[in-house]
Amino acid sequence: MSSNGKKKEEQKPFRLQEHVEWIAVAFVLALTVRCFVVEAYQIPTGSMAPALYGKTAEIACPECGTKYTVGVGDSPYFSFTCPACGREGGGETARVKVRGGDRILVSKDLYLFSKPRRWEVFVFKSPEKDRQNMNFVKRIIGLPGEHIELRDGQVFVDGVMIAKGDRVQNVLWQEAYKWDSAKAAANWEPAGDWSVVPEGLLLGADSDAWQTVKYNKLITDFYPYDGRPGDNYVSDLYASGHLRMDSTACAFTAGVWADTRSVKANFTTSGSMLNVDLRINEQVVGEKQVALATDRSFDFAVFTVDGRSEVDVNGEEAIRYQETVTAEDTPLFTKSNGVFFQGQGGKLLVSDPEIKRDVYYRTAVAPGRPDSMAGIAYSIDIPQGNYLALGDNSPVSSDSRVWGPVPQENILGKAFFLFWPPTRIKPVI
Repeated sequence: MSSNGKKKEEQKPFRLQEHVEWIAVAFVLALTVRCFVVEAYQIPTGSMAPALYGKTAEIACPECGTKYTVGVGDSPYFSFTCPACGREGGGETARVKVRGGDRILVSKDLYLFSKPRRWEVFVFKSPEKDRQNMNFVKRIIGLPGEHIELRDGQVFVDGVMIAKGDRVQNVLWQEAYKWDSAKAAANWEPAGDWSVVPEGLLLGADSDAWQTVKYNKLITDFYPYDGRPGDNYVSDLYASGHLRMDSTACAFTAGVWADTRSVKANFTTSGSMLNVDLRINEQVVGEKQVALATDRSFDFAVFTVDGRSEVDVNGEEAIRYQETVTAEDTPLFTKSNGVFFQGQGGKLLVSDPEIKRDVYYRTAVAPGRPDSMAGIAYSIDIPQGNYLALGDNSPVSSDSRVWGPVPQENILGKAFFLFWPPTRIKPVI
């Protein structure tokens, strides 16, 4: 005890050896994780855009001011095509702020215990002998021993169209149109009593006859990231919005179509109940009643994808109809497509209309050359122990269509998490 009644606490001596030991242990653990469990990779190109970005720049359209992301790569110049107004142009990479590719985490040991599955995103060494020092990231499309065919943007396995699960499909829907009141008039063709107003698409008068408003552009495999227009018309489409009906006398239809095939949902109300039916080429394939929390006001979506037709109400599946589609019954390419809304019997408003399209797997990597010019589908028999790898950004992706299937021994792991930049943190699906 000191004179003031307090004993000074003895200081613990600094032991360098202990600190060195802890640093060594941490280093060994990090090295072990990297070698056997998880490793970080940076995405080098835009072949998996928009799910995974390579080097990009955020630009504003000089015509309409819309901001969007374009890929810039290592070139001193880049091109752009505005997704809102279609303005085309280019710029110098040095004059924009370039962000490096997304960074992802890859599970290196998962495939030691389970086989790779279709639609998973994986990392592998290039199968090209002169480029095996390069790592690629793609999506698994074909499995060992399968016959794969690509036609009309679809994937066929042993002659039958293969469907994606809901989680994967939600990632692969590509935005084709999103409501912007300032530019809406240029995108819609209203007829009869339909008009384009700041709040949305308005049917402003009662009518016993059905009246139609159409989206006035064909929907292609356009990627704003690539900086150039799309080349192929997409058959798998999605249309959604929020509907408000003025009275129970109103009837409403939302529909998508490609060539001679149409898929549409009809809506009428009875008090707090919504009557829904789903039709393919005017044939009813499903009916349902849905309870509404708010009378005559609800979110809706109708879409067709991978042989499945569906209508959703307030974010929940109302009707789903699945067909088996074969390669021999599918054309090589779609010639035309569209989205439309119809109304009858009273006033109604469609607010926040949105259009999406499915990923379109081209028969060849040839920007500017549509599948209609190819004249033949892409097909391949995958050897045992190999996998077919395709990029989501099909127009520009160098993948198995160029250098063939990926051998099992080239696979490095499954991508499972995007951790950088912070604004894009998400699971990799």
